Amino acid sequence: RAGSGSRRDQARQLITDLETRGSQALPLFISCLEDTGQDMLASFLRTNRQAVQLSKPTLENLTPVVLRPEIRKPEVLRPETPRPVDIGSGGFGDVDQKDHGFEVASTPPEDVSSGSNPEPDATPFQDDLRTFDQLDAVSSLPTPSDIFVSYSTFPGFVSLRDPKSGSWYVETLDDIFEQWAHSEDLQSLLLRVANAVSVKGIYKQMPGCFNFLRKKLFFKTS
Repeated sequence: RAGSGSRRDQARQLITDLETRGSQALPLFISCLEDTGQDMLASFLRTNRQAVQLSKPTLENLTPVVLRPEIRKPEVLRPETPRPVDIGSGGFGDVDQKDHGFEVASTPPEDVSSGSNPEPDATPFQDDLRTFDQLDAVSSLPTPSDIFVSYSTFPGFVSLRDPKSGSWYVETLDDIFEQWAHSEDLQSLLLRVANAVSVKGIYKQMPGCFNFLRKKLFFKTS
């Protein structure tokens, strides 16, 4: 391996590379150099190998230290002891004196007569209103009422068609209506159609519908 720098640096780099390939790589390489008559280069590498080994820092015996969280005792906060107030020449105030506070007059205001009745500041709830319910909606049908929308497949998926008989959905719809329209409503008929189409052939298709009807819809077949 070619390198830059002096021969000593190149030898050190070569020794480092060989030592990464195993513990016996460098001794075998030096032995091959000696077998081929390159004794000077072999001696040079052996000398530099010893110098590299001596220059490696050696770790002293280290004792592992187990780090544990420091446990502190809870501090008890105590109120400071009240200090007496110095009132003069070395004497303190009388601790037996009582605080008389202040007096509150019980005289009523002049503009309010003593015999007047208090007036409520809110209207009491009337019990007779509980029997009446207030309407919270307009008494009319919503716009999308009495609408039934049917799809041959779920939006975003393909609808399959046979080259000879036509659409799977239309063909199955015609067969189901022919067999069951005289006794079942529209919702039940379309459930039969969805089940029949979903298991038809190796390719899968799933019809669906949006029902905004308020009652069952039957077809008059007779």
